[in-house]
Amino acid sequence: MNRTLRGTARFLLLPLLAMLAASGCGESSSPGATGDTDNTGGTGPGTGGGAASSTTAGTGGGAASSTTAGTGGGAAGSTTAGTGGGATSSTTAGTGSDSSGAGTGGAPSSTPTFHIFMLMGQSNMAGVAPKQASDQNSDQRLKVLGGCNQPAGQWNLANPPLSDCPGESRINLSTSVDPGIWFGKTLLGKLREGDTIGLIGTAESGESINTFISGGSHHQTILNKIAKAKTAENARFAGIIFHQGETDTGQSSWPGKVVQLYNEMKAAWGVDYDVPFILGELPAGGCCSSHNNLVRQAADMLPDGYWVSQEGTKVMDQYHFDHASVVLMGTRYGEKMIEALKW
Repeated sequence: MNRTLRGTARFLLLPLLAMLAASGCGESSSPGATGDTDNTGGTGPGTGGGAASSTTAGTGGGAASSTTAGTGGGAAGSTTAGTGGGATSSTTAGTGSDSSGAGTGGAPSSTPTFHIFMLMGQSNMAGVAPKQASDQNSDQRLKVLGGCNQPAGQWNLANPPLSDCPGESRINLSTSVDPGIWFGKTLLGKLREGDTIGLIGTAESGESINTFISGGSHHQTILNKIAKAKTAENARFAGIIFHQGETDTGQSSWPGKVVQLYNEMKAAWGVDYDVPFILGELPAGGCCSSHNNLVRQAADMLPDGYWVSQEGTKVMDQYHFDHASVVLMGTRYGEKMIEALKW
């Protein structure tokens, strides 16, 4: 509307202006639409009212499933409509508003993410306690690369045990439960719609950390699994959980080797970002709880390190968690990872 009218002409138009305002055809006196509030489910952007004193009407956000950011209404006193920012993970970045109070808009991304986590350590990560019916998983969003009793080299429905068989002698790990399955189940509760979780079990019972780092007997096997996992569509290396130390109890060099393992895993994935690395304490009722000082020390040395407590757990022998404790530790790993990833 022309705001340069002067003298008698302005007075002659006042009645007409009043009539137009009463019929709803004039500019709104309220700020423009925010995001997609005014047109949820529409096929195109809706148009919001202009801000108070604004000369340009604001435009509402794009419809749900839109791939572009919506444009918010201008703030009070602004002469230009503000542009809404893109939603988190939007395929098109939104442009920030030029004044406070501008609307926000944009549609979420339709691209799913395959979040991949590594399960590393020795027997308490591989699992020793006999599995129960409650340990089974039927959720197709939770996968494992290979896994005991399942086809190697492909993504299968995750069910325990998740690491390769047969495990150490004298213990039939093919019928056991590991904390990784409960870690995964816990993550499912916070998983974004459309995303998937992949678990890579690399635990080896009775082994020193030296066998997992470069030069060790299991190092190449781990690298081979990572190489396979990297080929998955929309794969993202998301984190590591680690339960090891019984074989290396009290060795002062152990925390430094944990850091080395972490750095080598990042290098194998080819990522330049840090991922959470969560260590589990050794059971207090077992052989090696004195090692827990080193567990906490290693966590402090990592760029994104954490540890979970064994408090409240029990052992079935001098080394291994009982079933209830496996569930408890797996859940704690999951809760800590959710916290670390800010899910």
